[in-house]
Amino acid sequence: MELSRSQIVENPEWLVRIRAGDEASFEVLFRTFAPGLCAFVTGYVGSREVAEEIVQDLFFAIWRRHKQLTIESSIANYLYAGARNRAFDWLKRDRTARHHRDDVVGTIDERDNSALDEGALITMLDLHDFIGRVPPRCKLIFTLSRQQGMSYSEVATWLGLSVKTVEAQIGRALKAIRAMQASCE
Repeated sequence: MELSRSQIVENPEWLVRIRAGDEASFEVLFRTFAPGLCAFVTGYVGSREVAEEIVQDLFFAIWRRHKQLTIESSIANYLYAGARNRAFDWLKRDRTARHHRDDVVGTIDERDNSALDEGALITMLDLHDFIGRVPPRCKLIFTLSRQQGMSYSEVATWLGLSVKTVEAQIGRALKAIRAMQASCE
């Protein structure tokens, strides 16, 4: 039996089904709320693509802990509050990344241009270009670890991932960087 939006909002039976691992009920929950949540988050982050990723991450987190899911308020309040909090987190990380990027550019501008090693500058620009092309989650993990100086454990805790997942994403990013460097030589 499928649940409608009104049944989800008004009836706690959906929560029991989701806790039991009923994927169909979870899919109804996702299909019911995801479009509105994406529009809501887009208003905060200014990008539909980023908003969709944030909403997908929210639902993924919910599904990962579906057996322990406890919602005191309405599901709509719970989802919108979670989406808003994730949007704020994304905005903080984005602001930090922009600040860091501005610091790097400022450092380059302040140096004597004649003293810049051309190979190092090309490598840095290639790395910046590469980071812009990797999948968003891999980019975030790589940036937190390599550019923000966070340990794998700190990244894992901050993003709610396992350390093994962080290691795998860093490995994937480094492998791609090596392949990019090999193609440039």
